[in-house]
Amino acid sequence: MGCSMAKKGKKVSKKKVLKIVLISLAAFIVVNLFGAAIGTSTSITHPSRPSYEKQIAYAKEHDLWGNYDSYEKTDYIVSGMDGYGLHCTSVASPETKGTGKYVIITHGHGNNKFGSVKFCDCYIDLGFTCIIYDVRAHGENAKAICSMGGYEAVDLNYLIEDTFSRFGDVEILGLQGESMGTSISLNALKYTNNIDFVIADCGFESLKYMVHDMYNDMYLYPFGTCADIGFKLIYNIDTAEVSAIDALKGKGVPILFVHGADDDWIDVENSVDMNDEARKYAHSELWIVPGADHGESRAVAGVDAYRDRIADFLESAGVIESEVSVVVEAA
Repeated sequence: MGCSMAKKGKKVSKKKVLKIVLISLAAFIVVNLFGAAIGTSTSITHPSRPSYEKQIAYAKEHDLWGNYDSYEKTDYIVSGMDGYGLHCTSVASPETKGTGKYVIITHGHGNNKFGSVKFCDCYIDLGFTCIIYDVRAHGENAKAICSMGGYEAVDLNYLIEDTFSRFGDVEILGLQGESMGTSISLNALKYTNNIDFVIADCGFESLKYMVHDMYNDMYLYPFGTCADIGFKLIYNIDTAEVSAIDALKGKGVPILFVHGADDDWIDVENSVDMNDEARKYAHSELWIVPGADHGESRAVAGVDAYRDRIADFLESAGVIESEVSVVVEAA
């Protein structure tokens, strides 16, 4: 015969197909879990670093710059943990000089010190000299690993000590944080007893809680644990130890927790939980701002309302005297 018969293909059993599918699925899951461990930890420890110019333009475009250009400003560098340099700026006016009132403002992840400018008018109006600075691994600081409140809280403690020695007339020293800046400010309470109040805006109660909550919202429950492992094995960061809520235990520091009602990044429950813990030890209040998303409370409430809420809190906590009591005493 002139034509040859085609060779028949070997039939693959259903059992073998199922085995291949299961192996492929398992490999897919493992790769994705491994990706979560590396990707999440790396994206957090290596934040984006927008330029000063970009952040300034953003603040001006969104009406957050205020009267910053009119204030007296001094740039300086403070040595943080292991001599790491922190770029700082003191912001004052003739009215804040001699008051003895100071506040250190700590920005959020992927930002720089000019992201803190939006708070300056609030405090200047209340007689506070403001200190804004670039957090470790941000702004014009050297390259480093960002731990979302671990190493940075130690840095902040160095800045607190520098503030007392640099200015010499500090009578009241407060901390204002936003998002990661709140984690840093609250974790710094582990290292100092020299803070008179904290304004904790849209913070997370722990790095572990934040990472797990992010994945749980997507029903990817094992991914949070993988991210924990990534932080520990790759960067030697224990996500459970970067814990703002644990830092509150036993601390008699008045704290105002601020959170946007519509925050879809850091759930408002973080501030609710921390307020419940903080009030066991000191005066603590919770202000939920309607219509504000993550990091938008100052913008949505407006500078006047934000300033007045801080003033009311500081008076209620006994940090500053109320204007009414001052008038009565003067009379």
